[in-house]
Amino acid sequence: MDINMFLIVINFFEIAAAIVGTIYITKYREDHFFRYFVYFLWFSAFVDTVFGWLPTLIHYTEQFSFLKGTIFSNNQWSYNVFDLINFSFYLLFFIHFIDSYKVKKTGVYILIGYITTSLLNLVFSGKFFEAPMIYNLISGTLLLILFIIIYYYRILQSERILDFYKMMPFYVSVGALVFHIIVNPVFIYGEYYNNDKSPEFVQVYRIILTAANIFMYTCYIIGFIVCSRRNKSY
Repeated sequence: MDINMFLIVINFFEIAAAIVGTIYITKYREDHFFRYFVYFLWFSAFVDTVFGWLPTLIHYTEQFSFLKGTIFSNNQWSYNVFDLINFSFYLLFFIHFIDSYKVKKTGVYILIGYITTSLLNLVFSGKFFEAPMIYNLISGTLLLILFIIIYYYRILQSERILDFYKMMPFYVSVGALVFHIIVNPVFIYGEYYNNDKSPEFVQVYRIILTAANIFMYTCYIIGFIVCSRRNKSY
């Protein structure tokens, strides 16, 4: 399977999740963060569709050949920026749904610290256009795991444990947690390999990335459907 097919599959599932999410927030009045989440899904689909396909179009089509040699012929920089936005959004999302003022306040300070240090890393690392920002990926993943664990702990201590499977944040937590735990180590390891050095690794890398995306966006779609049925029952 070539890279184009992998991109098509990923684009299909993320756009499907965004469409289902849009239908959901159109029909039901939910917490405003659900709306932000759906907007974020559309933003993710936009980034993957535009910057995921652009290097391929530049390399293989005459219409985009004038962009050869520019920053658009390599999309690493765009995903370095996206990773920062991605982690910042997910951290803010779970901080919002943790029902403890003290934890929320601490979480906001941690988030500000993460954004500040990650921006500094983007500016001064010297690898912004060339390689994944390892610090941003590792620290973002660890913080995401931390706040999802806190979110689970707070659910266990409340009456919400009886209906946890009917809450959208639960499905977001499962999808995002599994995706980032699986994919980000591969991203970091993949910095040292390319199609010339190890085409086998690149193929496995693409399969893992595609499978993780399918799992994550399927979790989101299931979450919107389950929450939609819950609202209907009300």
